[in-house]
Amino acid sequence: MDEDGQNSHTGVNAEKDEGGATTDYITTGNGTTTPAGVTSTGSSAKADGRSTRSSANGPPLSAVHMSSSVTENGRGTPPGSAVGDDGEDQKSRPGSQELSERYNTPVNIKVIHEGVSDEESDSGWDTDLEIEEDSKESYDATGRRAYTQACKEIGVVPVSHFLRHITTNKISMKHHGLGPLGAKAIAIPLVTNTSVLTLDLEDNWIEGEGAGYIAEMMKENCYISDLNLAGNKMRSKGAKVVGEMLNDNTSIRKVSVAGNDFKDRDAQPFADAMKINYRLKELDLSHNEFAEIGGEILGQGIAAAESISVLNLSWNHLRRNGAISICRGMAENLSIKKLDVSWNGFANDGSLAMAEALKFNSTLQWLDLSNNRIADEGALLLSKGIEVNDSLQILKLGMNPITAAGAMALLMAIKNNSNSALDELDLTDIVVNKDFVDLLEEIKQGRTNFLVFFKGAIGQFEKPPEKEADPLKLLVQHIEKNNLRIWDLFKAYDKDNSLTVTRDEFKNGILGSNIPLTPRQIDRLVATLDRDGNGEIDYSEIVSTHKELVESNREERRQRMSKVHEKRRTAIYAPVAEAFGTLKVDTLSQNMSEGRQRKLSNSMRPDLHQWNEEGRREDVVPDSIRSLDYTVDFRPDAAMYTEEEKYLMKTMDPVSRGASAKSRGHSPLPS
Repeated sequence: MDEDGQNSHTGVNAEKDEGGATTDYITTGNGTTTPAGVTSTGSSAKADGRSTRSSANGPPLSAVHMSSSVTENGRGTPPGSAVGDDGEDQKSRPGSQELSERYNTPVNIKVIHEGVSDEESDSGWDTDLEIEEDSKESYDATGRRAYTQACKEIGVVPVSHFLRHITTNKISMKHHGLGPLGAKAIAIPLVTNTSVLTLDLEDNWIEGEGAGYIAEMMKENCYISDLNLAGNKMRSKGAKVVGEMLNDNTSIRKVSVAGNDFKDRDAQPFADAMKINYRLKELDLSHNEFAEIGGEILGQGIAAAESISVLNLSWNHLRRNGAISICRGMAENLSIKKLDVSWNGFANDGSLAMAEALKFNSTLQWLDLSNNRIADEGALLLSKGIEVNDSLQILKLGMNPITAAGAMALLMAIKNNSNSALDELDLTDIVVNKDFVDLLEEIKQGRTNFLVFFKGAIGQFEKPPEKEADPLKLLVQHIEKNNLRIWDLFKAYDKDNSLTVTRDEFKNGILGSNIPLTPRQIDRLVATLDRDGNGEIDYSEIVSTHKELVESNREERRQRMSKVHEKRRTAIYAPVAEAFGTLKVDTLSQNMSEGRQRKLSNSMRPDLHQWNEEGRREDVVPDSIRSLDYTVDFRPDAAMYTEEEKYLMKTMDPVSRGASAKSRGHSPLPS
């Protein structure tokens, strides 16, 4: 006890000098600190308890306590005969007992490096171990500390779900109410994150500001390949920043920005991204407000897209020129395999445009046109594209105002196309009839995997009576097919060179020429050629009849072209022709199968479509326009149709319907 009644003790403290060497100081009970191994004359203690350090004679304390063993009570053992690290005999060094006697107070030598052998401990060894530990502790590879620190600085509550999944490959944070600042907080640690591959932030109301933070992060992050920002009210600002991000990021494969209140003006950034980004595979723009202008912009992007295979444009307002532009883009696109344009306003003009697109597109496999106000006319128009297409596998047309007639036209087109790849036809909520079911069973006999969904079957068609072919036209076709002349045919029948043949001789000649005529048709032909009714057919009668047939064909051609030009002036034709008029068919045909090219060439007949309404030749019409003319030409002899299909064409002719509607004071076609 000292004079004040307080316990006196002496301790040994270690301290490093500026050179990194360790110096031990002995603290006595009165607060005096003296370097170990230095006599009291080498240091003086001030009255206020502060120590005055001196470099007086004597070895430092570090040399003493480094060579001393420590007992269980912490006291150093007396110096032995061992030699220390510095080569000096330890007997010359003071131990705990000697220091206690010297300062008249117990001395407890505290070893700094406990558990370290004498050889490993060296007071002169400078280490940065503590600095290394601090640096390791400051780097957090998981990003959790960066996230919590960001939340603290931004002033948002950390989301435990994010902290738990930040090291996984998928973070799904739907409906968490992050807001713009919450999006900023998670964007900060994701900049350097290498674990997360899928980031789902649907319905978090991050708005355009939060979309900017995520977009900036995605410009640096090259690991996230699946990004869902649906339902976040991003609007125009979000469309701009996401579009710019898609231009820079080449690692992203799937993006959903559905339900973000995008308008027509917001379509341009995504159209540009379709043109530039060559790695993006799936793009979801559904549940927005793209209308006519937006569709025109997106159509340009679709035409130039080279990587997108899945495109979702459902639940927008795509109609008129917007819908036509989408189809025009699909005609040129070579990458999209799945297209969803359901719940829009394509209507019949959009069906016409899609029919043309199906003729030229060779990659589309899945098409959804459900709930698009497509009526029977639109179904018949669409069937013309299905007749040529050989790549489409699934077609969805449910919840459209299509009746059994339109459904029958679609099914007949599939039957007539031997190369059709359609395996599924969805006509949900559409009522068909017995004729449709019978035809379906016939198709299924050759295609067992073919599926059709419909609501039910009621009634059947009233089939029109069969119309017998004109035997005179069949005779002319036989002559042209075999490169014959009328004179050659007549000479073959005129055995006595009298330039006349009897009816029986002519009948026998027809039968011997293998011309496909029934006995009834032969009788009709003979009655037609025997113009004077004398029972004989002379050469002049055949020549005059042939001339009348040629003139009749010309008149029929004039009528047909008048009908074509009339159709070109209708509201359903003009906008589609304007969009498809510049289509380069030659370029697209390089990617078509031979069967499709053959069908297209048959439907683009220059001998018919290069004539004007007066029957005179005019400028060559582009192939795309001739194909369009063929699609809207509902002539019964446009192809080898069944009688039921001829009946459908007659009853669903838009022009005839338009004329009847106009006579009643209504517009011909819905706008």
